Amino acid sequence: MRVSKFVTIGIVAAAISCGGSNSSPTGTVNDPPPPTGGVNITVQNFSFSPAVDTIKVGTTVQWVNNGPSEHSSTSDTGLWNSQGLTPPSGGGAYGGATAGATFQFTFNQAGTFTYHCMFHPPSAYPSFVGTIVVTN
Repeated sequence: MRVSKFVTIGIVAAAISCGGSNSSPTGTVNDPPPPTGGVNITVQNFSFSPAVDTIKVGTTVQWVNNGPSEHSSTSDTGLWNSQGLTPPSGGGAYGGATAGATFQFTFNQAGTFTYHCMFHPPSAYPSFVGTIVVTN
């Protein structure tokens, strides 16, 4: 009887110490900082966040893959293509995770630039698109 009490206490203590944490990587804790004077766009859950961003000419945008699969940032007009951005790996909620791959592009002209993920095209994922509005 006494041994089973200690086993039960041990199991309860282990469950409490783990809490309700989720062990899947989120990438938010280890995101790299945006480039100096630039902005980060998160790629996760088949979306770009923010989906629309307004920046000034000369600003560098950095895309960070926080999703569980490989994604890209690919200009609709061929101006840039990140190729494959690998997802975060290891650690998850328990720490030690490495951020997903990043890609940077500096916008040196004003205009509206649309983009998508080349692995998940808009024909199959119509909401997985983004827009950068560049102003003077």
